[in-house]
Amino acid sequence: MGNILAESAAREQSYWDVPNEAPLTLDSDRQLQEQQWPQKGEIDFNRVYMKYSPTGPDVIKGLTLHADPGQRIGCVGRTGAGKTSILQLLFRLQEINKQSDPEGFIKIDGVDTSTTGLHLLRGNISIIPQTPFILTGTVRYNIDPLGKASDEEIWKALKDVRLKKHVETLPQKLDTEMTAATSVFSVGQKQLVCLARSILKPSPIMIMDEATANMDQETDEYVTNKIRETFTHSTTFTIAHRLITIANYDRVLVLDKGQIKEFDEPYKLLVRNIGDNELTNDEGHFASMVKNTGPITSKHIFEVTKKAFEERQKGFKGTPFPEEGGRQDYEFDIPTKKAPNEIVEDVEAEQEEYDDDIPWEKRDAAVFPR
Repeated sequence: MGNILAESAAREQSYWDVPNEAPLTLDSDRQLQEQQWPQKGEIDFNRVYMKYSPTGPDVIKGLTLHADPGQRIGCVGRTGAGKTSILQLLFRLQEINKQSDPEGFIKIDGVDTSTTGLHLLRGNISIIPQTPFILTGTVRYNIDPLGKASDEEIWKALKDVRLKKHVETLPQKLDTEMTAATSVFSVGQKQLVCLARSILKPSPIMIMDEATANMDQETDEYVTNKIRETFTHSTTFTIAHRLITIANYDRVLVLDKGQIKEFDEPYKLLVRNIGDNELTNDEGHFASMVKNTGPITSKHIFEVTKKAFEERQKGFKGTPFPEEGGRQDYEFDIPTKKAPNEIVEDVEAEQEEYDDDIPWEKRDAAVFPR
């Protein structure tokens, strides 16, 4: 009995000893707010290390990368590669390990994020998490927690995510309690509520942590297009569970054990030489993942990456982005004489047959279970 009481006291003491987060606000925040920081969404990681416990190993090791304003970056890698850890660094849920490299930093629009208050930093980054984050309260409160939007704006956000008709059928409509309506909103619909929340207040940086994992393919495509349309000028960082989702992105970041293995345009990661009309890179990490999706799906992914690359070359004329008008986005369709449902059936049938022929460790690289 005495040992049990001692363990209980030790557990309580451990809660008291949890270190506090960095300050929520700083005096320097006011100047940054007056400058409307951040405006562009330019992100710089420089020699960044991170660990989850003082005695544990680094899970991010010497990460260095640059994201231009408005770029869309897709992050892929096997379970434990460090994908979600990067997001925790951006939000400062975990701090940079300065002991491994004192020169490491993360900057947004040239400002070191460690010098800003947490409220200012986190308030300027939108996120749609893998598990929908629902607040205790009504539909209205979940979409507009600060109460700054009109009903008309809230209904428009719901319409943009295809939830308006569903909410209109509820007796209390916008005043429906989300927490008491577990049977009213599915997991996928709750994810759309999170998207509506982000649409109502666009930020220079958009984070998607496998946001469409709980959605069917049609809704996935719709949400992806809506995000591209709404966050045209935002830097988008997406952790992808479907490779086709990021096939037309500007860059693909391949992580393994906390280190960058590849970081380039998707098409360039799939070919040996620019102009190749099929997947020719036999040694690339991203190329291997694409191959493991099966012949039909891998061909589809390759066609999307190639067309996106060609359109960027024509539209950008050698520069990352147009000087005026922001990002140019494109729709990608592969010509076919078959009906859409027949194409889906063919892909699913071949994928199922192909999956039976590959070992689980290779399948993990293609599907990324969490």
